[in-house]
Amino acid sequence: MANFTKNFLLFVVILVLSYLAAEYFGALYDKFSPLYDRSLIGFSKEDLISLTGVPFAYIFFTVLLFKLFGSGNTDKWVGWLLVLPFLFFASGDLKHIHLPIILALITFGLAALLRKIFKINQLTSYTRI
Repeated sequence: MANFTKNFLLFVVILVLSYLAAEYFGALYDKFSPLYDRSLIGFSKEDLISLTGVPFAYIFFTVLLFKLFGSGNTDKWVGWLLVLPFLFFASGDLKHIHLPIILALITFGLAALLRKIFKINQLTSYTRI
């Protein structure tokens, strides 16, 4: 139960960080696929950039934080939590489906590198003497 509570709190942190960093990820996506301020709902270009950045930020922080700080079966948590954003991208623009996949792979590599640099053990309950 402690693993579930820790992972759920980590999920809440991911949602908050995704909201806060969405504008930066949306600006990067805007370089690949320019967004226009004409929409049916009437959003401005800045609002559209923030809105499109949320799934990218969510993918980035989910992979990074669960690989660094998650407990229990982190691969299962990451897999289930990434189903929704990948379905979102698959239902929309299939020309750019490679961008979230590449982002997830880069983040896996970054998390592995950070684990080696800071010597973070995979099993958090194991202590070395």
